[in-house]
Amino acid sequence: MWEDSKTRSKWVMANQCYFPSDLPEVVGRPSAPESNEVYESNHDSAITAGLIQGPCEVLPPDKFKEESERRTLLGTEANDGLWPIFLCKWFYDKFNGLFQPFFS
Repeated sequence: MWEDSKTRSKWVMANQCYFPSDLPEVVGRPSAPESNEVYESNHDSAITAGLIQGPCEVLPPDKFKEESERRTLLGTEANDGLWPIFLCKWFYDKFNGLFQPFFS
């Protein structure tokens, strides 16, 4: 995070993740997307800190399954206030328009 000395705005570098619906139709999909699935990418950009809505976790399939089961056992009330979690099975190479298996 850094601050622009002229505008006093706070900025961060963020690695972009995409929901399947965020990608153009011409980009093929490696498989039918699952609920809460995102694609991590090699596209990072500077954004103002005010655009960040809150923390979340992007997890590979095994960890996503484990955390989902843990949250189910906790029950609805215990899940209030927990960060959202997203499943990531694929890495999207934005510059080449290709997908690769995601490895954490």
